Amino acid sequence: MTVKQEIETLKQTIQRYDHLYYVKNSPVVSDQEYDALLRRLKELEAAHPQCVTLDSPTQRVGGKVDERFKAIVHPIPMLSLDNTYNLDEVRAFHQRVLRGLPDVPEDSIEYVVELKFDGLAVALTYEDGLLVSGATRGDGFQGEDITANLRTIRSIPLKIDTESFKRIEVRGEVYMPKREFERINAQRAEEGETPFANPRNAAAGALRLLDPAITAERKLDIFIYTVGFLDTNPFETHFEMQEKLSALRFPINEYNQLCRNFESTLGLIEEFREKRKELGYEVDGLVIQLNSLAHRKTLGATSKFPRWAVAYKYEAEQAITEIVDIVCQVGRTGSITPVAELQPVFVSGSTVSRATLHNEDEIKRKDIRVGDQVVIEKAGEIIPKVVRVIESTEKRETAFKMPIACPECQALIHRAENEAVWRCVNSACPAQLKERLRYFASRKAMNIDHLGPAVIEQLVDSGQVKNFSDLYILKKDEVASLERLADKSAQNLIEEIEKSKSAGLSRFLHALGVRHVGQRTATLLARKFRSLKRLQETDYDELEKIGEIGPVIAESLKAFLDRDTNQQEIVKLREQGILMEELGDFSETEGLLEGRQFVLTGTLSRFTREEAKEKIQSLGGRVTSTISKKTDYLVAGDSAGSKLEKARQLGIKILDEEALQKLIESH
Repeated sequence: MTVKQEIETLKQTIQRYDHLYYVKNSPVVSDQEYDALLRRLKELEAAHPQCVTLDSPTQRVGGKVDERFKAIVHPIPMLSLDNTYNLDEVRAFHQRVLRGLPDVPEDSIEYVVELKFDGLAVALTYEDGLLVSGATRGDGFQGEDITANLRTIRSIPLKIDTESFKRIEVRGEVYMPKREFERINAQRAEEGETPFANPRNAAAGALRLLDPAITAERKLDIFIYTVGFLDTNPFETHFEMQEKLSALRFPINEYNQLCRNFESTLGLIEEFREKRKELGYEVDGLVIQLNSLAHRKTLGATSKFPRWAVAYKYEAEQAITEIVDIVCQVGRTGSITPVAELQPVFVSGSTVSRATLHNEDEIKRKDIRVGDQVVIEKAGEIIPKVVRVIESTEKRETAFKMPIACPECQALIHRAENEAVWRCVNSACPAQLKERLRYFASRKAMNIDHLGPAVIEQLVDSGQVKNFSDLYILKKDEVASLERLADKSAQNLIEEIEKSKSAGLSRFLHALGVRHVGQRTATLLARKFRSLKRLQETDYDELEKIGEIGPVIAESLKAFLDRDTNQQEIVKLREQGILMEELGDFSETEGLLEGRQFVLTGTLSRFTREEAKEKIQSLGGRVTSTISKKTDYLVAGDSAGSKLEKARQLGIKILDEEALQKLIESH
């Protein structure tokens, strides 16, 4: 046997053992035998590096990930599922299916029911049998390239048989087993680090680490549930497709079940209501989907959801605990939110010690007080909230009253007429500052990479940053002195801050965080006035007359720009080189699409949706998400859904991507 043949034999043997151990949970060799095979493979590859290939088990953990995860466009959008919360809603879904398939006998309609895992959706692409890329779901149209980290998951095959097809994209859910979650949190507690909130957050964080070696230590796992793209499609049913995926050694969940009639799907909902809690991974519901791929094609999809599938979400798990205190926290816009401090209690996969009380009116309506025994649940399995008071104990205190001053800066707080929220109006408030800095640095604002929450926390707490302008006088040595920031990271941050100076007026206006002035309004104002100076000189009456502005935005904007502290801050930012004019020459394009409304649907290949939106807005157009009689153009990409049909019914002009590009390029 040649060296090359021995290496290939070892690779195939180890891959088979990996599949039996990690996917089938049926180990057939001892750890010592497995380690001996892996050692031999490493020795041969070290001696013959020309024989090392990407599908080798020794290549699961590679070098460090690039700090900027590249974007990967999904060949077919990764749509989310519409949710149902009771059996009546599931029956209503079935009736919609029947109406959409009027020529199909009801007794021939089959469903496949699968567990709905509480993890992170990913897509894996194989070319000529080799795993070439792995991406997060992202916004459904494009995700982040996390290939290096996904390769560390031992149940993912690095190579598959290519007899039937040359290119395939499969989709699945990465999760962290409950046992691994408990192990990691115990370890973090010993080391004095904050425990992860729940297994999903822990899994998501592990997949975005810059060092795959650390990701590998987290022992993530995956279930593959469908095919996204296939260069040939030999399948007629979803269940048949899954059987093929299993034959290719993909990890398919053992509880997937083919239901020959609708009533059996309802039986599975009841069966797993309690059974799911005994599994070694988090499950928050079931996925109910048509088995026939032809029927799926007939029903199609909306812009957000397929019509041939729904998710059944089990009711939120509830727990009883005691309120030990009610405190107030301050948000970016100065909103004061009351929060209940609780006796810690375990609910929906994590320990909860705080729950939002929303606002003063909500507390009064539910009569929530310190000392009460209350029912809590996680809204959407994420945000803890108090559902109701069940017992008023002898510890019960007097009714809660909002403070008269901000809990962070002691400035007086104010509640506007017709609003439920109290606000701190001091723009220098430290709590607001941290949130405002996060917003200022965000991707759609000044886009300052490396300025994350941990860095902002230290910069504000140390007194180095008290407003936006302080960011632009930071020195590398000052940043490098922060915890967990080496010289290279400090240099990267300083460079990103410097680069943000040329972001332009629309991004700057958005970054300032003026109430009611979002990305669209900031773009409109920047294109209209071209410079911040002209905008500052404009009075309220003139602002109010501008289309899409109106009295609420005009009042908020003028109040912000007229405040002395804000004017002083703008002067400092201008002196530090912040561009306060809009980029580009709009003399030929201004108003070209003024007042025209666009809707985007389907998958675009020449632009991302955000790029298409920005280009349309730069010409004065407006992009909305809903088709109506006010819509002027529908831009339809591949796999356009129900919006395309509705546009035809309303007589709206439809542009393909090429027509949109010609419109943009011609002007």
